[in-house]
Amino acid sequence: MTASPSQLSLLVGSEIWTGSKRQKDALRAKFGGKCAYCGGDLDKMHADHVKPITRVDRDPWGNQLPMAERKQMHPENNVVSNMMPACIGCNLHKGGYSLEEWRALLGHAASILARDKSLFRAALRFGIISANAAPIKFYFEKIGCAS
Repeated sequence: MTASPSQLSLLVGSEIWTGSKRQKDALRAKFGGKCAYCGGDLDKMHADHVKPITRVDRDPWGNQLPMAERKQMHPENNVVSNMMPACIGCNLHKGGYSLEEWRALLGHAASILARDKSLFRAALRFGIISANAAPIKFYFEKIGCAS
């Protein structure tokens, strides 16, 4: 399932992202129902802001702010053209990172795990898993689409 021309037109320009059914359907179809980052099938889709917006919805003490006091740190990034379809795991892990920050973190995952997790080190020693230094390439890059 790929995006139709009318759905693709929704994904271009500076239309404000509202999360409407029309926008979500077009976003899901953007990569044929696949996560833009890992390429996995989207059972449940999260709409990810490529350039983060960073929502502020809690005060410094962790209490939830009233709706009138909530804000976005970068509202200019809350546009359709800045959205990517993401699986739950990728969206939650990416969080507020830029793509390049997240790519760097993923690139260091094996060294972080080797430092922090004895089970990971044991699995490496026994050949159950292996780590490599391959560059991180997201699904949308592999299929030749711009972010």
